Amino acid sequence: MADLIEEIPPEVTRRLGKALFAIPLPSCRRKTRWRIGLVETNGPVGVAAGLDKEGLYTRALSYFCPGFIVVGSTTAKPRRGNKPPLAARLRPRSLINAMGLPSPGLPVVLSRISGIDYPLFVSIAGFTAEELLAQIRYVERYGHNIAAIEVNLSSPTYKGLWDEAAPLLESKKPLFIKVGPTSELRAYLNLAKRGGHGLVVTNTLPVSDQRLGVGRGGVSGLWLYPLMMRMLERARSYLGRDVPIIAAGGVMSCKQVKAVLRLADAVEVLTGILYYGPQLVGRLNACAAADLDNKRI
Repeated sequence: MADLIEEIPPEVTRRLGKALFAIPLPSCRRKTRWRIGLVETNGPVGVAAGLDKEGLYTRALSYFCPGFIVVGSTTAKPRRGNKPPLAARLRPRSLINAMGLPSPGLPVVLSRISGIDYPLFVSIAGFTAEELLAQIRYVERYGHNIAAIEVNLSSPTYKGLWDEAAPLLESKKPLFIKVGPTSELRAYLNLAKRGGHGLVVTNTLPVSDQRLGVGRGGVSGLWLYPLMMRMLERARSYLGRDVPIIAAGGVMSCKQVKAVLRLADAVEVLTGILYYGPQLVGRLNACAAADLDNKRI
């Protein structure tokens, strides 16, 4: 299946995926109870931010038994995103995307997923510290079914440094800071440790690519896996076991999941779903849960 998909233009598969994920399917029944820091999930392998930016496909994704689903990234107000083409392929099993943080706005997204009883994170993005903080407060007030907030501090769409905004982050809900390959990792590790936040390692790798409408984007998939593992090793070595870490970047196999979970508390998958289908997360959860019992509840 993955070999066939590599031959199909990514814009076509993106539209086909939207049609598939729009089917109203019942949520998977819980098989495993898992903890990522203070957050209880249905397993260690979840769906990463970026697959369901608008909250339209969350219910359908829950049918395939992910441990959790990250919805977004959202913005405080509606945002159109970049002009197409929005994605291009890299071999093996990788993508460059330049979505540009399109969003109908956080209030719309939360209203769409408010009736879904499943472990949900919401990923928030913004171009000022005030935008981020406003969304955190909104989720605290209206996101009754949101288990945690993922703060996207490293989207390739951003221009500039986020060291000024990051220290202001705090919430009544668990926060996970998403860092990227070009982030000053030590600064964010210290921030997580001081603030009691979790980490998501890593975001996409910013690159130039003239196949995209804006001429640049972020690499995800297998190309990102070795870089993610190096960042994960550094983060865990520095932080010890006190800070929950979620790994994201090119995980597509049982062997990879086992290797990552020796260091991380959980895994997020996106590009693998685009190549192998949404049933991949269920298979990876079953594989992980068969061998790892230390974080089961």
